[in-house]
Amino acid sequence: MIELNRTYLGRLSEQLSELIEQQSAEVFKRAGLVIPVKSSSLMMAIATLGPVSVADLGRALDRSHQLIQQKIPKLVKLELVTRQPDPEDQRVSLIAITDKGREQLALLDSLDGAFERAYDEMEQDAGPVFDAIKRAIQSLKTRSLVERMDV
Repeated sequence: MIELNRTYLGRLSEQLSELIEQQSAEVFKRAGLVIPVKSSSLMMAIATLGPVSVADLGRALDRSHQLIQQKIPKLVKLELVTRQPDPEDQRVSLIAITDKGREQLALLDSLDGAFERAYDEMEQDAGPVFDAIKRAIQSLKTRSLVERMDV
């Protein structure tokens, strides 16, 4: 395997994300969750803010409108959310959680303790990954790579 240096920090972060997604998908499957792993935070936001527009979800999650828009059809197909026209603006769709979606989120919430224990154990091995990632994101938002590099 090729050893990557810091130039490839993005790829390394991507590998961590992919590994967490794959392993979380197995946890979700065993627990009876049908929520796609990468839509978990979206589901939580819909439950918290809904009925809510895709644009408002994008702002709340700091994600692109297009990314959110791409995920909604699968959540509708799984009967986790509904999409209805906004009565005040027919050009806008409002996304709302369904009873099945609430049940799925309650099941996901019941796994919080297990996820906390698993990540705590991982951080005992690897160091404070969660806090380090949050600090790295904030650092790059404050001062970009371009500003830090003499190129």
